Amino acid sequence: MPRSPQADEARRRFLKSIGLAGVSSALAPAAFALAQSSTPPGSYPPGVPPPHGKAATPTPAAPAAGAKPEPPSEDARSLGEIVRRRYGKQWSPEQAQSVVNDFDSDLKAAERLHKSTLENGDEPDFTFHP
Repeated sequence: MPRSPQADEARRRFLKSIGLAGVSSALAPAAFALAQSSTPPGSYPPGVPPPHGKAATPTPAAPAAGAKPEPPSEDARSLGEIVRRRYGKQWSPEQAQSVVNDFDSDLKAAERLHKSTLENGDEPDFTFHP
């Protein structure tokens, strides 16, 4: 028994809508996460004060493209020297300098983290629910 063209068209429309629903449900969590991460740190929605009356801290501006990067700290150079003594035979000078720069950025990040203050009642950024 042949099907009517209207039934075939309705069936195709239904299958397309089911496919679209599946794709949108798969992409919704990623889109939601992207929307949350696009807000700069320290900014809060309108009408929501920062926790415990803290003021939102402005993020430091990125250095200009033509600006000369500052040299690595003494601690980073010392750590780089230790690593160079152990593994220096296998590395080029550029690789050794890259390790020193990595140490310097890690030490600066640790210093920024150390400067941030938390109150006793501050909760973690996320809560694990098994």
